[in-house]
Amino acid sequence: MKKLFALPAVASIVIAGLFGCSSESTTSVEMGNYEAPVKSGEVARVSASDAKAHLAMFRHSVVESRQFESTENDSASVEIDSTLQNENFAVDADVAVEDDSIYTIASAGVDGSGFAWMVQVENGAVVYSWRESADAEWQKFTTGKIVEKNELSNVRVERAGKVVVVFVNGKIEGAFRNETTAAFKIEGKITFGFDKKDPGKCHCHNGHVEQVGVETIEEIIDTPIDSLEVEVPIEEPVEPFGDSVDVNDSAVVATNWIAEWNFNDSANVGLDVTGNGHDATIGEGSVSSVGGIATFDGRSGFEVALANDLNINEFVVEARVKPTRFGTMQNILVAEPPGRGVDGWMLRIDEGVLTVHLRDAGADGDDWNVFPGKRMTLDEWCEIRVERSADSVRLFQNGELTVAAAYSGDLTQMRYDWSIGYDGMQQAFHDRYFVGEMDYVRFGAFNGFSAGTLSAKEKKPLVAWEFNEPSFVGLDRMANNSTHDLEGNPHIVDSTVILDGKSGLQAYLSKVFQRNTFAIETRVKPTKFSEMQNIIVAEPPGRYGDGWIVRLDYGVLTVHFRDEDTDGTIWNVYEGAMLSLDEWTEIRVERAADAIKVYQNGELTVNVPTKGDVSQLSYDIGIGYDAMMQAKHDRFFVGEIDYIRYYGL
Repeated sequence: MKKLFALPAVASIVIAGLFGCSSESTTSVEMGNYEAPVKSGEVARVSASDAKAHLAMFRHSVVESRQFESTENDSASVEIDSTLQNENFAVDADVAVEDDSIYTIASAGVDGSGFAWMVQVENGAVVYSWRESADAEWQKFTTGKIVEKNELSNVRVERAGKVVVVFVNGKIEGAFRNETTAAFKIEGKITFGFDKKDPGKCHCHNGHVEQVGVETIEEIIDTPIDSLEVEVPIEEPVEPFGDSVDVNDSAVVATNWIAEWNFNDSANVGLDVTGNGHDATIGEGSVSSVGGIATFDGRSGFEVALANDLNINEFVVEARVKPTRFGTMQNILVAEPPGRGVDGWMLRIDEGVLTVHLRDAGADGDDWNVFPGKRMTLDEWCEIRVERSADSVRLFQNGELTVAAAYSGDLTQMRYDWSIGYDGMQQAFHDRYFVGEMDYVRFGAFNGFSAGTLSAKEKKPLVAWEFNEPSFVGLDRMANNSTHDLEGNPHIVDSTVILDGKSGLQAYLSKVFQRNTFAIETRVKPTKFSEMQNIIVAEPPGRYGDGWIVRLDYGVLTVHFRDEDTDGTIWNVYEGAMLSLDEWTEIRVERAADAIKVYQNGELTVNVPTKGDVSQLSYDIGIGYDAMMQAKHDRFFVGEIDYIRYYGL
């Protein structure tokens, strides 16, 4: 399902300008030339600033890359498979031409009957050509003369959402929007250094490529950063009864309970004692009750049918639980949708930490907003209260306020039944089951805040790969940046991920990573040293783009940062201290607006001033390796990683 999300006001203005530009063909050298046949209104020029803003909403993944060591063997072709069928794609190449005749950098589908494209250089201009099918005529877009003879130039063409943008040496030299593209299907081969348009004619002896790659492009998942990291202190008392309530008082607001399961009837364990008819029925396994205490054995749980009076935006959940074993995703009470596009919420325990999850599909899309409270204690009772108002969420644990965070939105677009003690929707990769005892669980309408004092603020990570779940190596404990994309065979042993020098994880770029100030914490144990052993990287392929890298180079911790606008193609590289083989090292990298600091086992090893903005990321995140498959890289970390956590600063 395509993800829809609201754009910021500025972005909306930019995109409106992009889609509303003139439909007249341009002959501007700066913005390129369109060549017939093109019907009026089908193609519209796009300004460089609008094109750049548009491309910022897409992420990229390299699917085919070639490095040519000499000009004697600088062409290749591969069969087109499903990874090359994305209608949004990019071609990036370092190319040199020797004369003004046509040189083909890359082409796809020219020998097939469906859609086809070519990226060429002719008379110093970059030419992007396309056709809808074998029966249709070729159309082409041409920049001004920009590629110098016998000089290596970087040529990049991106097609994102029917907008095509041409870069030369990192500068936009032309962009247009084409509304005419029909069904996108490519057959045949993709070629590097030549094309198959004219049999017996290769367009390949008047130039050469040193490196060339093809990428797929997809819309970035928009994570609402504010709702993830904003915690609001209680600045003034609330008045639920019309009288002032001291925030340090122990008063509790009376709640109108809509459903309550107290497990006192052993013959009907799931009885709703309010009389409102929300009885819980066994969904899996069996739940026994002795002395009013229900026991959940890790294979059982209740289901509760969704009803109108349960489907409310402002509510209270209370429970008294005693976990006897910790695991991943141990659900207490959940209104969780299967798949995507539906509102939901969860109260659960994640590796011992009590968490609240909220999602308004209209505002958040497929992303969960996760609010972690305090770590619980095994074999001890904990009284829990969640208060969800129209614009905030609060969590109490044994009377202590452990979460007070801003969160607006409407959670009433629910369509699925609820669950107690497990995830009844059977989401993949979930342990799903609470293990322990419950005294009661109840749900009611919110009618005011309980008194309480906010506990000392603990900085929560935005992303936390803890590697505690063997069946889901790439699980993000904060829920929004989990990954199933594995390279090689990364696997978990005793809560650490084992990387063998041929393995890693690739995480999709999301808005949460597109920031200039952040911190990364990790704990690593290298077992072999070599060049370019990546721990976590946001590295662009080729020469251009913002990026950052945390890696080992022959055992020395190095951090790399690049702001394309400030640094061009040059990386700023800062060396920390040497690590020890087969020993654990705790690492913290802080990227502030004006300084970079690196700590190794608590010792400050890098402290340098910095400038620029590295937030204009366009590529996916690599864990344990360089996910962009840069040529000439060893790329792989060898050893164990205990965790990687990413914070906002």
